[in-house]
Amino acid sequence: MLLFGVSLNYVLLDASLAFTAFLVGLLGAYYFMGHGSSKGTNQLPAAAGMNPYDAERNAMAVQQLKDVATNVASDVGAHSQFVSGISQQLGSMDKTADDKDALIADALRQIMTANTKLQERLEDAESKIQSQAEELKSTQSQAKLDSLTQLSNRGAFDEALAKGIEEFRQQGRPTSLLFFDVDHFKKFNDSHGHLAGDEVLRQVAATLKKNAKASDLPCRYGGEEFALIMSNTTLKNACIAAERVRKAIEATKISFEGKSLSVTASIGVAETTELDDSASLMRRSDEATYGAKSAGRNCSFWHDGAGCLPIADFDQIASQPASRNAAMDHKHAELPDREAFSAELQRRVSESHRTGADLSVLYLKVIGYSALERDYGEAVTELVLDSVGQFIGTRLREMDLLGRLERGEFIVMLPGSPKREATIIGNRVRSALGNCPIPLGTTKLTLQMTQASASVTTDDTSESMVDRVTEGSGASQEAVAMA
Repeated sequence: MLLFGVSLNYVLLDASLAFTAFLVGLLGAYYFMGHGSSKGTNQLPAAAGMNPYDAERNAMAVQQLKDVATNVASDVGAHSQFVSGISQQLGSMDKTADDKDALIADALRQIMTANTKLQERLEDAESKIQSQAEELKSTQSQAKLDSLTQLSNRGAFDEALAKGIEEFRQQGRPTSLLFFDVDHFKKFNDSHGHLAGDEVLRQVAATLKKNAKASDLPCRYGGEEFALIMSNTTLKNACIAAERVRKAIEATKISFEGKSLSVTASIGVAETTELDDSASLMRRSDEATYGAKSAGRNCSFWHDGAGCLPIADFDQIASQPASRNAAMDHKHAELPDREAFSAELQRRVSESHRTGADLSVLYLKVIGYSALERDYGEAVTELVLDSVGQFIGTRLREMDLLGRLERGEFIVMLPGSPKREATIIGNRVRSALGNCPIPLGTTKLTLQMTQASASVTTDDTSESMVDRVTEGSGASQEAVAMA
């Protein structure tokens, strides 16, 4: 009987593990589908933009899963009763019978056969669950797409914009919103027909998608209205993107029934501010779009928080790669000075006091600035500092702000970063700069820097942060290393 006991335990464990695997698959499917059906119904909560046909498919999938679960429960119950019956028969068997070994072996064969059949039914049920889950995944993905343009729809737009606003409030990551309309689209439809209009919308959508970054979300807002949610993007870079998109749409030639058609767009841009929620950011971007329309269409405007202004003189800027930071500009004078830097820093300090978000500043100073100026003159020294500023800018995030103080001093605002991260960034900048000599005539100049960092405190102002980090830097004037 010991042999029987061990074998019986084994086959029962085998069945138990199979049923457990099935339950895991079933629970996973329910979780994916929204944690099961709504109470008292057979329907899942409909995703944003889900049409009635898709909602019906979801409801059918839920019912099919319930049917699978009921059938499997019945199979497992029958299997359990069968095994229990055999166990009782063996328990009442005469242990001295000559044929007891044969009876035990026959019982084990019956149980193993029953186990195999149950395993097959469980595998079939799990296959059905996987099939339903894949179908539901496809349905829910399609529910967030506009069927004509295959861009994200209004529901996905609302979710992404709310997320961008929240990231700005919690982490200081800027979100910019680009809105635009296809110019005179109603007149275009009247002249060329709705099928031509549909093709125009598809091509405009493709152009928008092609000119968006991987982190951007291009959307069809409704009708001939489109939007581009640009996460972690400043107003300056959003304006550059707006002109790039506008010019790309203007240059797009649309072939339809032997005709070559073209359209233009009016674009409005706005960046998140402390006072913005989704509605106000949308309103400002929309107002900028109407400003572009009022100015004659096929142009771009931006909203500064108070009114709408044209994105003027962008031909030269837009033809260049978008800079990651003001430090990437060719003229170092464009970096904010102490006053301008402090004004922007104060906004972040106030936000940190209100939300508790991390904020730190990093101070970097070129060692041997006086010797550099003495040996090479003021003009050459300024060119060198231009290069240093550009170099620092390439190591920063788009949300960070690089400023210039005096005599070889740089300061960086790092929203969402504690002091520890600021120190790490400073170490990386100093190490990389030390390994990148600057060509200067027949020599190569290897610069070194000192650094200091500070995190915002509850009683800080922008000025106190700047004073604290500059006074505590311990920067020294040492000789410039030559290579």
